[in-house]
Amino acid sequence: MLRYLLIIMVCVLVGTSCRSKLNYFEIDGQIAHATGKKLYLKQITIGSKNPILIDTTFIKLDGSFNIKTFMPVQQDLFVLSIENGPDVYLINDANHINVQLDVNAYKKYTTQGSFASTQLHTFLDNYATQYPLLLNKIKAYDSLQSSTASDSVVAISKQNKDEELEKINLLITNNLKASSNPAIHAYLLAKCFATMDIENISKQIAESRQRFQHYQPIILLETIIKQQTKPVVPPYSLLHKQAPLFSMVDYYDKPFYLDSLRGKFVLLNFWASWNQQSKEENQTIARAYRWYRRHNLEVVSVSFDSTMHPWKRAIEIDNLPWKQVADFKEMHSPLVSKYNIKDLPFNVIIDTTGKIIAADLKGRDLTLKLNEILPK
Repeated sequence: MLRYLLIIMVCVLVGTSCRSKLNYFEIDGQIAHATGKKLYLKQITIGSKNPILIDTTFIKLDGSFNIKTFMPVQQDLFVLSIENGPDVYLINDANHINVQLDVNAYKKYTTQGSFASTQLHTFLDNYATQYPLLLNKIKAYDSLQSSTASDSVVAISKQNKDEELEKINLLITNNLKASSNPAIHAYLLAKCFATMDIENISKQIAESRQRFQHYQPIILLETIIKQQTKPVVPPYSLLHKQAPLFSMVDYYDKPFYLDSLRGKFVLLNFWASWNQQSKEENQTIARAYRWYRRHNLEVVSVSFDSTMHPWKRAIEIDNLPWKQVADFKEMHSPLVSKYNIKDLPFNVIIDTTGKIIAADLKGRDLTLKLNEILPK
């Protein structure tokens, strides 16, 4: 009963991935020559360090076993682990899977009732044969590179290594094309990270993503590869330098000078009323103003609006009570180049000596930085 309640809670948390209904997943069969008697069913989830234990059972004296448990409808990768023995990889594309296995010849096991599990088994056998060959070629090539071997010998070794690499990548891509199962795709895509370059990994993930648009493991892999291919942003050029001084007219038509705040921490926020992201970021700025103004922080928002009316209207509607200044030159303002501003909103934190100590932080990152640097 407790297991059933826990699964319902998981389905509520993950939402549509469970498709709002439960189903059973049964595995039975025969295991010959097992030295251990315990059997574990685990779920392998992309992004998790360790498999999740789903259920346990015992192998009977005649070698038979049975596991029946409630599982989400979404297909996923499972491993049936024999105590002191091998693992059998399964995919729950069927409610019932029959496993026939002899521990003394475990690679010849069969998975009746599950087409995806049989596909995966074939791939694993081929991969287990080809991958060691690739490792040997890589080892030989690396060894020759650090030796006194001639360039021609090294070149031949590199060619041999590249050929083995191409074979194993072809094995993965062919299986991706042949399979219509999302769990197999997720498993194969994870394998890509070991042997493919980022460009090819991105291509394979994009193709699988089109076929299985709502399958969470593939979405997670897409997120991972996007993070890896994200261009490296050079450090902010003004970091740890004196903030460029400027003067502007404030909301009340009075002159404001940045150096008048020397001795205080300053959150300098560049924004515009016509920029939706700026208006959303104003919520973060408002929280920072409320929480940190008693901790020697002043907030100054510099608008890149073109006229006074929309600027003042946005300030009034959004209730922005901190210092507001503008020169009404939009992105042609001299401050765009002075502060190296690429887009809006753009935040800069200035310390009590007038030096820039952080820049281009938004949302939660900005709040965490303020909490880190401001006196408690």
